[in-house]
Amino acid sequence: MRDPIILLCLIVLTLCSSQKPVVINKNLHSGLTEKIGNFSMELLYFTAQSQPQGTNLIISPITVWTVLAVIAEGASGETLKQICKALRIFPKRRAAVRKEYQNIAQWLQVNTTTVELQKFNALFVDGASFPLIDFQNAAKEYDTRMISVNFTDSNVTSQLINAAISTVTKGRISKLVESNDLDNSNLILVSALYFKGQWTVPFNASLTKPETFYDSHGNRLGQVNMMYNRHTYPFANIDSLQARVIEIPYGQYKRLSMLIMLPNTGVSLNQMFYNLANISFDVVFEELKVSVEEYADDEVDLFVPRFKIESSLTLMDSLKKMGISDLFDQRNARLPLMTRVPVHVSKIIHKAEIEVTEEGTTASAVTSAEFSNRIGITRFEANRPFCYLIIEKVTNSIAFGGFYHTPSLY
Repeated sequence: MRDPIILLCLIVLTLCSSQKPVVINKNLHSGLTEKIGNFSMELLYFTAQSQPQGTNLIISPITVWTVLAVIAEGASGETLKQICKALRIFPKRRAAVRKEYQNIAQWLQVNTTTVELQKFNALFVDGASFPLIDFQNAAKEYDTRMISVNFTDSNVTSQLINAAISTVTKGRISKLVESNDLDNSNLILVSALYFKGQWTVPFNASLTKPETFYDSHGNRLGQVNMMYNRHTYPFANIDSLQARVIEIPYGQYKRLSMLIMLPNTGVSLNQMFYNLANISFDVVFEELKVSVEEYADDEVDLFVPRFKIESSLTLMDSLKKMGISDLFDQRNARLPLMTRVPVHVSKIIHKAEIEVTEEGTTASAVTSAEFSNRIGITRFEANRPFCYLIIEKVTNSIAFGGFYHTPSLY
């Protein structure tokens, strides 16, 4: 009988940063980063497809990629082939992949007075069945620590796991697992990411007001609290995407940015996302760079809903559509390099939360009448379904991504 493994991934974002200055190294935009990016977009697509229509979504693809990369270190046979194919890596190059991952991961760790980007990877294991030493060493190269617990006392173990998660997410997610989630388990793999940052140019809360939100065909869906700002944001109409894209930077050095991709009127999010599969992010950022160089002084009137999204997901269906099936099958899973006890993955639990507000800094005081009387300003109004991505620009890593479909007055 194979013991089950539960994989847990979670993120918390509060988007309200002073970081290292951006030094764009295009060598980091190819190789593993590009492979993780392709995995991320595919996961985002299949996860969105598996949700009820109109569901707002937030996930952290890179935490899921990391969990699976660690699992691959213990896999063999068809199980290994399926995982590596989905991750876009070659089984025989896993040592090189670990080194490339470390080059990326260093940029996913920031801790200043104005921005936090923290990751936490851990394998909670039963003290009686510790993983094999080679697997432990490989997991450490993914910054995954081993924490010994007693799975025979599921109440205490679930409390320990939840306490660790609560600490890394600053209390935003206080309960990830229930004691009954741990039944018959002896391994729990957790990957967490926490982000809190301030906009480079904050929104003025006094200008936020209820506005109508439409579907992609112009039909009224409801209302949102629409934030407003005017700034020289990088902005581009990308014909091949059938969408308008705007970059909203964080912090003094603008190392992290939110990209909002707004499909053209009459174009669905699905169609835009299909187009995105054929476009690299370097192309998107090059378009945005051109707009800055050629229209550096042109201001954009930006309207973005204030919103909060919480997602609690099981990702097995999405990953099966990406070709990973044996891992979840008690009979077919092959993880002999992880532990001497036969194991399989019973659950992948992904919890995520994002909050987008004006708060965090003192906003500039400009009256709405002055704004409305200006002529010739580009208007970017996210008043219909859109995709958003949080990009770490040194590596072009997609830290977080999701969709906003259904309005609410948050």
